[in-house]
Amino acid sequence: MRKLGVLTLAEAVWRLTGHPAAIFGIENRGALKAGCHADLLLFDPAKIERGPVKRTFDLPGGEPRLTAQAVGVHGVWVNGARIVGRNGERAGGKLPGQLLRRFTA
Repeated sequence: MRKLGVLTLAEAVWRLTGHPAAIFGIENRGALKAGCHADLLLFDPAKIERGPVKRTFDLPGGEPRLTAQAVGVHGVWVNGARIVGRNGERAGGKLPGQLLRRFTA
């Protein structure tokens, strides 16, 4: 889709963040503004891509799934805490997020 130029970068980001939060009624998520949780993905729009696909056997019962490393991602933050760095390493210890169970939709 990106190569077709169907959406602007801002529209694409909104479709992946603000739009689902609005549809499912997830408050204080999906926008970068005061009062919202600081959930961020920092990426280089010129380099964002997926790496080679590989089969990983980490599901219950040893079942397989396909995974791919993110290319062009510089970090992921949840509630303002960095959980993934430039090389895809994940921070150890307790993660700052929580499972969302209540939606207004």
